[in-house]
Amino acid sequence: MIKLVCIDLDGTLLDSKKCISERNRESIRRAVELKVHVTIFTGRSFGSAARYVRELKISIPAVFQNGALIIDPVDMKVYRSIELDSTLARHFVESCRAHSVYPVVYESFFSEKDMLVEGPYHGAFEEYFRSNAHRITLVEDLTEELRKRNGVVEVALVGNVEDVNRTIGKVSSIFHDGYTIVENQKKDGEAFVEIFGPNVGKEKALEFFLDMYGISPKEVMYIGDNLNDISIMRMVGISVAMMNAPEEVRKIATYVTESNDDSGVAKALERFILQECVRE
Repeated sequence: MIKLVCIDLDGTLLDSKKCISERNRESIRRAVELKVHVTIFTGRSFGSAARYVRELKISIPAVFQNGALIIDPVDMKVYRSIELDSTLARHFVESCRAHSVYPVVYESFFSEKDMLVEGPYHGAFEEYFRSNAHRITLVEDLTEELRKRNGVVEVALVGNVEDVNRTIGKVSSIFHDGYTIVENQKKDGEAFVEIFGPNVGKEKALEFFLDMYGISPKEVMYIGDNLNDISIMRMVGISVAMMNAPEEVRKIATYVTESNDDSGVAKALERFILQECVRE
Protein backbone atom coordinates (compact mmCIF):
# COMPACT_ATOMS: atom_id res chain seq x y z
CA MET A 1 0.00 0.00 0.00
CA ILE A 2 1.30 3.47 -0.91
CA LYS A 3 1.69 5.73 2.13
CA LEU A 4 3.70 8.61 0.60
CA VAL A 5 3.39 10.33 -2.79
CA CYS A 6 6.17 12.66 -3.95
CA ILE A 7 5.42 14.87 -6.96
CA ASP A 8 7.73 16.94 -9.15
CA LEU A 9 6.54 20.37 -10.33
CA ASP A 10 7.73 21.53 -13.77
CA GLY A 11 6.69 19.22 -16.58
CA THR A 12 4.78 17.10 -14.07
CA LEU A 13 2.25 18.77 -11.80
CA LEU A 14 2.43 22.11 -13.62
CA ASP A 15 1.05 22.42 -17.14
CA SER A 16 2.72 24.40 -19.91
CA LYS A 17 1.25 27.60 -18.49
CA LYS A 18 2.80 26.79 -15.08
CA CYS A 19 -0.60 26.17 -13.50
CA ILE A 20 -2.06 23.27 -11.51
CA SER A 21 -5.19 21.86 -13.11
CA GLU A 22 -8.36 21.51 -11.07
CA ARG A 23 -8.30 17.74 -11.66
CA ASN A 24 -4.76 17.48 -10.30
CA ARG A 25 -5.62 19.64 -7.31
CA GLU A 26 -8.76 17.63 -6.51
CA SER A 27 -6.97 14.28 -6.80
CA ILE A 28 -4.27 15.42 -4.37
CA ARG A 29 -6.94 16.64 -1.94
CA ARG A 30 -8.71 13.28 -2.08
CA ALA A 31 -5.48 11.36 -1.54
CA VAL A 32 -4.69 13.44 1.56
CA GLU A 33 -8.22 12.80 2.86
CA LEU A 34 -7.44 9.09 2.60
CA LYS A 35 -4.48 9.64 4.97
CA VAL A 36 -1.85 9.34 2.24
CA HIS A 37 1.05 11.76 2.76
CA VAL A 38 1.53 13.94 -0.34
CA THR A 39 4.36 16.41 -0.88
CA ILE A 40 6.42 18.19 -3.52
CA PHE A 41 9.94 17.22 -4.65
CA THR A 42 11.25 19.94 -6.97
CA GLY A 43 14.46 21.31 -8.38
CA ARG A 44 13.01 24.79 -8.01
CA SER A 45 14.07 27.20 -5.31
CA PHE A 46 11.80 27.79 -2.33
CA GLY A 47 10.98 31.27 -3.59
CA SER A 48 9.81 30.09 -7.00
CA ALA A 49 7.92 27.01 -5.75
CA ALA A 50 6.43 27.94 -2.37
CA ARG A 51 3.25 29.39 -3.85
CA TYR A 52 2.38 26.05 -5.46
CA VAL A 53 3.02 24.18 -2.23
CA ARG A 54 0.77 26.59 -0.37
CA GLU A 55 -1.86 26.50 -3.11
CA LEU A 56 -2.09 22.75 -2.55
CA LYS A 57 -2.15 23.26 1.24
CA ILE A 58 0.76 20.87 1.70
CA SER A 59 1.17 20.54 5.46
CA ILE A 60 4.23 18.27 5.64
CA PRO A 61 7.85 19.09 4.72
CA ALA A 62 8.58 19.67 1.04
CA VAL A 63 11.78 19.34 -0.99
CA PHE A 64 13.38 22.17 -2.95
CA GLN A 65 16.50 22.52 -5.12
CA ASN A 66 16.78 18.77 -5.63
CA GLY A 67 16.92 18.03 -1.91
CA ALA A 68 19.41 20.66 -0.82
CA LEU A 69 16.56 22.23 1.16
CA ILE A 70 13.79 20.44 3.06
CA ILE A 71 11.41 22.78 4.85
CA ASP A 72 7.95 22.70 6.42
CA PRO A 73 5.91 25.26 4.42
CA VAL A 74 3.55 25.88 7.33
CA ASP A 75 5.83 26.70 10.24
CA MET A 76 8.93 27.29 8.05
CA LYS A 77 10.99 24.83 10.06
CA VAL A 78 14.13 23.90 8.10
CA TYR A 79 14.94 20.18 8.30
CA ARG A 80 17.83 20.14 5.86
CA SER A 81 19.93 22.90 4.34
CA ILE A 82 23.08 21.79 2.51
CA GLU A 83 25.43 24.30 0.93
CA LEU A 84 28.25 23.93 -1.59
CA ASP A 85 31.61 25.08 -0.24
CA SER A 86 32.65 28.33 -1.94
CA THR A 87 36.14 27.05 -2.74
CA LEU A 88 34.64 24.13 -4.67
CA ALA A 89 32.16 26.48 -6.33
CA ARG A 90 35.03 28.71 -7.42
CA HIS A 91 36.83 25.79 -9.06
CA PHE A 92 33.72 24.91 -11.05
CA VAL A 93 33.32 28.51 -12.22
CA GLU A 94 36.97 28.67 -13.27
CA SER A 95 36.63 25.38 -15.13
CA CYS A 96 33.55 26.76 -16.89
CA ARG A 97 35.61 29.65 -18.20
CA ALA A 98 38.29 27.27 -19.48
CA HIS A 99 35.75 25.18 -21.41
CA SER A 100 33.33 27.83 -22.74
CA VAL A 101 30.52 26.83 -20.36
CA TYR A 102 28.09 29.35 -18.86
CA PRO A 103 28.16 29.31 -15.02
CA VAL A 104 25.33 30.41 -12.73
CA VAL A 105 25.83 30.76 -8.98
CA TYR A 106 22.74 30.36 -6.80
CA GLU A 107 23.77 32.16 -3.65
CA SER A 108 20.91 31.73 -1.22
CA PHE A 109 17.96 29.47 -0.41
CA PHE A 110 15.68 32.36 0.47
CA SER A 111 16.90 35.48 -1.35
CA GLU A 112 14.52 36.66 -4.07
CA LYS A 113 17.48 37.57 -6.32
CA ASP A 114 19.47 34.39 -5.83
CA MET A 115 21.11 33.92 -9.27
CA LEU A 116 24.49 35.53 -10.00
CA VAL A 117 25.84 35.65 -13.56
CA GLU A 118 28.59 37.53 -15.37
CA GLY A 119 26.71 38.23 -18.59
CA PRO A 120 23.77 37.26 -20.80
CA TYR A 121 23.13 33.66 -21.83
CA HIS A 122 22.41 32.57 -25.41
CA GLY A 123 21.45 29.00 -26.17
CA ALA A 124 18.92 26.22 -25.75
CA PHE A 125 17.84 27.29 -22.26
CA GLU A 126 17.07 30.95 -22.99
CA GLU A 127 13.45 30.54 -21.91
CA TYR A 128 14.58 29.48 -18.43
CA PHE A 129 16.68 32.62 -18.05
CA ARG A 130 13.92 34.85 -19.44
CA SER A 131 11.35 33.47 -17.01
CA ASN A 132 13.79 33.86 -14.10
CA ALA A 133 15.09 37.31 -15.03
CA HIS A 134 13.71 38.74 -11.77
CA ARG A 135 16.07 36.45 -9.85
CA ILE A 136 19.24 37.42 -11.71
CA THR A 137 21.97 39.81 -10.57
CA LEU A 138 24.75 40.71 -13.00
CA VAL A 139 28.21 40.72 -11.38
CA GLU A 140 31.65 41.53 -12.73
CA ASP A 141 33.46 38.44 -11.44
CA LEU A 142 31.78 35.35 -9.97
CA THR A 143 34.99 34.09 -8.39
CA GLU A 144 35.38 37.35 -6.46
CA GLU A 145 31.75 37.10 -5.31
CA LEU A 146 32.43 33.57 -4.11
CA ARG A 147 35.44 34.75 -2.08
CA LYS A 148 33.01 36.82 0.00
CA ARG A 149 31.00 33.74 1.04
CA ASN A 150 31.67 30.51 2.88
CA GLY A 151 29.08 28.61 0.90
CA VAL A 152 26.39 28.90 -1.77
CA VAL A 153 23.42 26.74 -2.75
CA GLU A 154 24.74 25.53 -6.09
CA VAL A 155 26.55 26.27 -9.32
CA ALA A 156 24.80 25.46 -12.60
CA LEU A 157 26.85 24.58 -15.68
CA VAL A 158 25.09 25.36 -18.95
CA GLY A 159 26.47 24.63 -22.39
CA ASN A 160 27.47 22.06 -24.96
CA VAL A 161 27.19 18.56 -23.46
CA GLU A 162 30.83 17.66 -24.14
CA ASP A 163 32.08 20.99 -22.81
CA VAL A 164 30.06 20.55 -19.62
CA ASN A 165 31.47 17.05 -19.18
CA ARG A 166 35.01 18.39 -19.61
CA THR A 167 34.28 21.13 -17.08
CA ILE A 168 33.18 18.56 -14.50
CA GLY A 169 36.05 16.23 -15.36
CA LYS A 170 38.65 18.89 -14.69
CA VAL A 171 37.33 19.62 -11.20
CA SER A 172 36.72 15.94 -10.45
CA SER A 173 40.38 15.20 -11.14
CA ILE A 174 41.29 17.50 -8.23
CA PHE A 175 38.35 17.12 -5.82
CA HIS A 176 36.80 13.69 -5.37
CA ASP A 177 34.07 14.55 -2.89
CA GLY A 178 32.30 17.44 -1.20
CA TYR A 179 29.81 17.97 -4.03
CA THR A 180 26.92 16.30 -5.83
CA ILE A 181 26.36 16.37 -9.59
CA VAL A 182 22.69 16.53 -10.63
CA GLU A 183 21.94 16.26 -14.33
CA ASN A 184 18.86 18.40 -14.84
CA GLN A 185 18.10 18.61 -18.56
CA LYS A 186 19.48 18.12 -22.03
CA LYS A 187 18.17 20.12 -24.95
CA ASP A 188 19.40 20.65 -28.50
CA GLY A 189 22.89 19.38 -27.71
CA GLU A 190 23.21 21.43 -24.53
CA ALA A 191 23.16 20.31 -20.91
CA PHE A 192 21.98 22.01 -17.74
CA VAL A 193 23.90 20.37 -14.89
CA GLU A 194 23.77 21.47 -11.26
CA ILE A 195 26.55 21.16 -8.70
CA PHE A 196 25.33 21.00 -5.10
CA GLY A 197 26.96 20.30 -1.77
CA PRO A 198 27.50 16.73 -0.51
CA ASN A 199 24.67 14.19 -0.23
CA VAL A 200 22.14 16.17 -2.24
CA GLY A 201 19.61 14.61 -4.58
CA LYS A 202 15.93 13.74 -4.54
CA GLU A 203 16.84 10.16 -3.63
CA LYS A 204 18.78 11.45 -0.60
CA ALA A 205 15.84 13.63 0.40
CA LEU A 206 13.55 10.60 0.28
CA GLU A 207 15.60 8.98 3.05
CA PHE A 208 14.46 11.79 5.36
CA PHE A 209 10.81 10.93 4.72
CA LEU A 210 11.32 7.18 5.06
CA ASP A 211 12.77 7.80 8.51
CA MET A 212 10.17 10.40 9.42
CA TYR A 213 7.21 8.12 8.66
CA GLY A 214 8.85 4.77 9.35
CA ILE A 215 8.03 3.44 5.91
CA SER A 216 9.90 1.54 3.21
CA PRO A 217 10.68 2.71 -0.36
CA LYS A 218 8.09 0.17 -1.60
CA GLU A 219 5.40 2.25 0.11
CA VAL A 220 6.32 5.37 -1.90
CA MET A 221 5.04 6.60 -5.25
CA TYR A 222 7.07 9.17 -7.16
CA ILE A 223 5.77 11.15 -10.15
CA GLY A 224 8.26 13.01 -12.36
CA ASP A 225 9.40 13.83 -15.85
CA ASN A 226 13.07 14.62 -16.07
CA LEU A 227 16.65 13.43 -15.69
CA ASN A 228 16.94 14.58 -12.07
CA ASP A 229 14.06 12.23 -11.23
CA ILE A 230 15.70 9.02 -12.42
CA SER A 231 17.61 8.14 -9.24
CA ILE A 232 14.60 8.43 -6.97
CA MET A 233 12.35 6.64 -9.46
CA ARG A 234 14.65 3.63 -9.24
CA MET A 235 14.14 3.51 -5.45
CA VAL A 236 10.38 3.60 -5.00
CA GLY A 237 7.59 1.06 -5.16
CA ILE A 238 5.70 2.85 -7.93
CA SER A 239 7.50 5.24 -10.27
CA VAL A 240 5.35 7.27 -12.65
CA ALA A 241 6.73 9.10 -15.67
CA MET A 242 4.83 11.73 -17.58
CA MET A 243 4.07 11.14 -21.26
CA ASN A 244 6.11 14.28 -22.00
CA ALA A 245 9.19 12.88 -20.22
CA PRO A 246 12.32 11.91 -22.21
CA GLU A 247 12.41 8.27 -23.32
CA GLU A 248 15.19 7.41 -20.86
CA VAL A 249 12.89 8.48 -18.02
CA ARG A 250 9.78 6.74 -19.39
CA LYS A 251 11.54 3.43 -19.93
CA ILE A 252 12.47 2.97 -16.24
CA ALA A 253 9.01 3.91 -14.90
CA THR A 254 6.47 1.51 -13.46
CA TYR A 255 3.78 3.41 -15.31
CA VAL A 256 3.62 6.15 -17.92
CA THR A 257 0.72 8.55 -17.38
CA GLU A 258 -0.73 11.33 -19.53
CA SER A 259 1.21 14.52 -20.15
CA ASN A 260 1.43 17.48 -17.80
CA ASP A 261 -1.08 19.30 -20.01
CA ASP A 262 -3.57 16.44 -19.63
CA SER A 263 -3.59 16.15 -15.81
CA GLY A 264 -1.30 13.12 -15.85
CA VAL A 265 -0.70 13.41 -12.10
CA ALA A 266 -4.41 13.02 -11.42
CA LYS A 267 -4.63 9.97 -13.66
CA ALA A 268 -1.77 8.30 -11.78
CA LEU A 269 -3.29 9.08 -8.38
CA GLU A 270 -6.67 7.80 -9.54
CA ARG A 271 -5.14 4.55 -10.77
CA PHE A 272 -2.81 3.74 -7.88
CA ILE A 273 -4.28 5.54 -4.86
CA LEU A 274 -7.91 6.51 -5.25
CA GLN A 275 -9.19 3.40 -7.03
CA GLU A 276 -7.18 1.08 -4.79
CA CYS A 277 -8.67 2.67 -1.69
CA VAL A 278 -12.19 2.32 -3.14
CA ARG A 279 -11.57 -1.42 -3.70
CA GLU A 280 -10.46 -1.83 -0.10
